[in-house]
Amino acid sequence: MEAAPAKAVTVRERRRWARAGFAPARFAPALALLALTTPALAEAPAAAPAPAVAPDLRAAMEKADAGTPADLTALADSGRADAQYYAALMYLNGRGAPPDPARGCAYAQKASAARADAMFLVGQCRRRGVGGKPDPEAAKAAFSRAADMGFAAAKCALGQMLLDDPAQAARGVDLCRQGAQAGDVGAQLKLGDAYYAGKVVAKDRAEARRWYEMAARQGSPEASRKLGSMYAAGDGGKRDSKRAMELWRTAEKGGDPLTPILVADELFSQLTGGRTPGGGTYAFRGAIPVSDIEAIEDWYREAQQRDPRPETQKRAKTALAVLEGFRQGAQKAAEAGGR
Repeated sequence: MEAAPAKAVTVRERRRWARAGFAPARFAPALALLALTTPALAEAPAAAPAPAVAPDLRAAMEKADAGTPADLTALADSGRADAQYYAALMYLNGRGAPPDPARGCAYAQKASAARADAMFLVGQCRRRGVGGKPDPEAAKAAFSRAADMGFAAAKCALGQMLLDDPAQAARGVDLCRQGAQAGDVGAQLKLGDAYYAGKVVAKDRAEARRWYEMAARQGSPEASRKLGSMYAAGDGGKRDSKRAMELWRTAEKGGDPLTPILVADELFSQLTGGRTPGGGTYAFRGAIPVSDIEAIEDWYREAQQRDPRPETQKRAKTALAVLEGFRQGAQKAAEAGGR
């Protein structure tokens, strides 16, 4: 299957990242159905390498990825567990066919005796109550079985369910640790969250940073964002604004919608001598390039478009008003200097 053309880097993107100190690379092409995960039902599932995909199944998956799922469903309906698993992903994600979670879960159930990844999906289906009511006990049983079958992400999925019970919270953390040590990026992220918050384990920001680092190295945009914030604040270790920007760039390229406001605020702080958007007045310093101000405005507009949180919207609006005044001042200064 040929790779899709890479997304062109726009002038606006170049301006945004140039102000942040980077020359932006092209975005990676869209993933084929083979690489799909199930974000609606699974928290970044990870496991041992999946079995090799047979040529006829790969061809059917490529057709499904192009919007023609008939060959894939035919293979699944013939009783093949490999096709049933990928058909489950297709209907759970709604890519290649209209979303049909109940049908996706039914295919996962059929494949679950032979595939640990399908058993994991069954656990998520039972946990969320797809096609019926949530069944926590059935979900726990499915996750336990998937873990026994070698699916690393199932350990922390089960562990997260146990965290809701104070009597079993310690076991839940231990299961997530086992999954994280086995390479499950989702478990690494959850452990980072646990040590950062300090609710089910003793708060340890250095330990949180360590687990976020592991998840970020495996490509988790959320981990890259959170780790970037820790570097920006010097939380749990040394402060390193450059490293924070590198991590936020990775997170944004990975599609994280909560990253633009962080980049915008960091650049705003650099421009205003450590200030953040809020009340009060801001003194304009001369010799600020108009392009620098416009780049920061671009980041705040990006945040407005992608991050619906009320606090983000309010902060972006405040910052854009301040930056508008700065931009007008910079333009007047430039015009005066050219006379």
